Amino acid sequence: MPRDTRRTIFAVARGQYGNIGDVMLRRQLLDWVRDAGPLHVYVGDAPDGYAEGLALHPQDVTYRSLLRWYAAALRAAVTGRAAYVFKPGEIQLTLLGLKEHLSMLPLLAVLRARGGAAVRVGVGTRGFAAIPRALVRPSVALSDLTLWRDDATAAYMGSGDAMPDLAFGEGADDETLVRAGQGSAGRDVLVVSLRGDGEARPYPGRAALAGIRAYADAHDLEVWTAAQVQVDDERAAALAEDLGGRALRWREARGHDEQERALRALYARAAVTVSDRLHVLVAACTEGAVPVAGAVVSSEKIARHLGTIGVHDVGLDLVGGDAAAVQRRLDELGGRRGEVLSAVLGARERLADHRADVVDVLRRERRTGPRAAPGEATTAPAGDGLEWLAGEIGPTRRLSVHHLGRVGDVAGGMTQVLNGYLEHRFGAVDVDVITTRGDPHDTRAAATASARAALRIALLPWSSVVVAHVSGRGSFVREGGLLRLAHARGLATVAHVHGSSFAAFAAERPRLVRWVLGAADRVIVLSEESREVATRALDASGAGAGAPPGGRVVLVPNAIAGGADVPLADKDDVVVFGGAVSHRKGIDVLQRAWEGVEAAGWELVVAGPVTDPHLVRDDVPGMRLAGSMPHAALMTLLDSSRVAVLPSREEALPMFVLEAMARDNAVIATDVGGVAEVLADGAGTVVPAGDAGALRHALQDVISSAEHRERLAASGRAAFEGRYRADRVFSALEDVWIAAYRRCRARRR
Repeated sequence: MPRDTRRTIFAVARGQYGNIGDVMLRRQLLDWVRDAGPLHVYVGDAPDGYAEGLALHPQDVTYRSLLRWYAAALRAAVTGRAAYVFKPGEIQLTLLGLKEHLSMLPLLAVLRARGGAAVRVGVGTRGFAAIPRALVRPSVALSDLTLWRDDATAAYMGSGDAMPDLAFGEGADDETLVRAGQGSAGRDVLVVSLRGDGEARPYPGRAALAGIRAYADAHDLEVWTAAQVQVDDERAAALAEDLGGRALRWREARGHDEQERALRALYARAAVTVSDRLHVLVAACTEGAVPVAGAVVSSEKIARHLGTIGVHDVGLDLVGGDAAAVQRRLDELGGRRGEVLSAVLGARERLADHRADVVDVLRRERRTGPRAAPGEATTAPAGDGLEWLAGEIGPTRRLSVHHLGRVGDVAGGMTQVLNGYLEHRFGAVDVDVITTRGDPHDTRAAATASARAALRIALLPWSSVVVAHVSGRGSFVREGGLLRLAHARGLATVAHVHGSSFAAFAAERPRLVRWVLGAADRVIVLSEESREVATRALDASGAGAGAPPGGRVVLVPNAIAGGADVPLADKDDVVVFGGAVSHRKGIDVLQRAWEGVEAAGWELVVAGPVTDPHLVRDDVPGMRLAGSMPHAALMTLLDSSRVAVLPSREEALPMFVLEAMARDNAVIATDVGGVAEVLADGAGTVVPAGDAGALRHALQDVISSAEHRERLAASGRAAFEGRYRADRVFSALEDVWIAAYRRCRARRR
C-alpha cells in the first residue's frame, strides 16, 4: 500500500462547550480540511456529545492535552509535512483573546521554515483597536491564506479576504431552501431565542412581546423559545411563559449533538426566528426560516455578518416602540423570505470556492496547483541542471521558488504571468507567490503587505529562490527592496523585468536599477532592448563580473496555457480590445481608426478598466464599452471573436496579444516593445504606434477578407504553439531558476 505523502493537518476544535454555534463552525472547517490530509484535532476537556457534534471521523486523531497536541504538531512541522488550521470564530482583541494567535507563532515559524502551510479561515474580531491588531499581524504574515468571516474584519485587518460565515454551509440542502424561498407553506412556528448570559442583560419590553405574540396569532404560528447556548436556558423558559409558548431547553442530560438535532428540526418548521445571537439566525435561515435580529442591547455584529452575504436591515427593536410597530416590522421582514434564502444559496457558492482554495493551499507543495502525478509528463529542465539539483538537495526534494507580486482575478500583465505559473505543473520546482501589494492606490495596505513579505523572506529555508517581478518605480522600490533582503540573507535571487518603458526608466533611475539588478543571480527580460539595458546596468554596477558565457541576463518570453479550440466558423464578427482604456494603450487612436472602417455587422468591444475617461467617446458607431471583466470572461470573449487589436504606445510583451493568438484571433498591434518579434513572419499585423490611418487600413483588411483574416489567425496560433505555449517556455524558466540557485550556492561557498 503506497505511503500517504499528504500533509498532516493540525487543528484546534476546542471552544465554548455550551455553544452550538462554535460546534457548527468547527465541524464545517474540519470537514473542509479533512480532504487535504489526515486530521489531528485538539478538543480539550470536551463534555459528552461535543465530539459527536463535531462529526469527527474514526480515523481522526483527537487530543485532550494541548501540550501533547502541540508537541505532535511541532514534530510534524520539522519534517515539512504538516499544516496548521486556526480555530474559526470570534476573537477578542485582548491578550487573553489573542492567546491562540500568539502562542502558535513558534509553530508557524517552524512550519514556514520547513515548507509547511497555515490557513486562517472564518475568524472575526470583537472590537477594532489598533494595538491588538498589530499583535495579530505577525501571525497573519506567517499564514498562507487568511479569510475573515465578515467584510468589516477584513477591512480592519487590512489583509486577507472576506468570506461568508462557515455556518452558512450547514443545514438543509439547496433544493429544500429553493422550495422554502417560494413560500411559507408547512412552516407553523415562530422561534424566539435571546441571550441569557449575565444578570444585567435587559429583558424585552412588554410591547415587544405583545407585538411578537400578535404577529404569531395573525399568521397562525405556534410560539417556541429555544436555547442554542446553555446559558440561555433560563431565559428561554421565562420567554416561553411570557409569550404563552413552549420552550426547547438545554438541560444537562442532553448532549450537544442531541440539542442541535432538536433545534434544527424546530428551525425547519419556523417561518421566522427572532434572536440576538448570530448563529441562531444563521442556523435558522439555513433551515429555511427568515432571520430577524431582535435587539435588546445595541450591537452591529449580526448586521455586519449578514451584510457580508448581502442581507441588510433585518433588525427589530425589542426595547422601545409599541406592539403594533413590532408586528408591522415582523410582517415586513417575514415577506423577504425569497431574498434572504437566495443570499444564503449565494453564500454557499462562495463557500464552495473558498473550500477549494483552502484544500489547494493545504495540499500544495509550496505552490497553488496539483503536483504532477507519477509517470505524468512534466517540464523537467534538460541538461545537467536537474541532475545537479538532485545531487544538491536530494532526489525526492524540490526547489521552492517564491515570486514577489500578486495573483488573482485582477488586471495587469504581471498578475496574469504569476497566475499562469501557479496553474502550471513544473517538473523540478514548487512555485509559491508572496503577496507584496494589493490595490495600487492603497499605500497603507501596500506597506502592510511588504512588511508581511519581508517576514516571509526572513523565514524561508535555504533551498529557496526569490523572484522579484519589477517594471517601474514602485515595483523597483518595493519588490526590488525585498530582493535585496533575500540576497542579504544568502538566498538565490532572480529579477524578472516587465514593463513597457524599462529602457526609459533605467535611463531616468540608473542607480536604482543597478541596485536591484546587482542583487540578482539571474535577470530575466522580455525583449532584446531590455536585455541590452539590463546588461549595461549590471556592467555598470560591477555585478557582471564572473558572469557565465552569455551573461546573467536571459531573454525568456511570456507564455500562457493553450487556448480553447473554437472552430473559426463558430466565431462572431467581433473585434476585441483588452487592457486599460487609456492613452498608453491607444484608445484614442483606436476610436479614430474604427470610425473610418466599413464594418457593417461587426462590433468593436472595448474590455478593460477606464483609466482615462476624458478620451472615451460615446458617439463611435459599432463600439461597445464592456468595462472591467474577470480574466476568464475576457478569454471567453476572445474565444468567440475573430480579431484582437492592441494599439499601444508602450508595451513590453503584452499578454493580451499572446492570449489572442492562442485563441485563433487575427491580431493587429503596434510596433512597440517585443510585439514585432511576437508577430513576425505573418503571425499578425504590426502598425506604427499612434498612426490611426495605418490602424484603420489593417482593420479594414481583416474585416473585408475572410481569407486574410484566417491566414493571420492560423499563423498566429502556430507561432504561439511553437514559441509561447507554457509547456515550452516554462522549462526554460525552470532552467533559469535552477541556474540562479546554483550560482547562489557557489557564492555562499
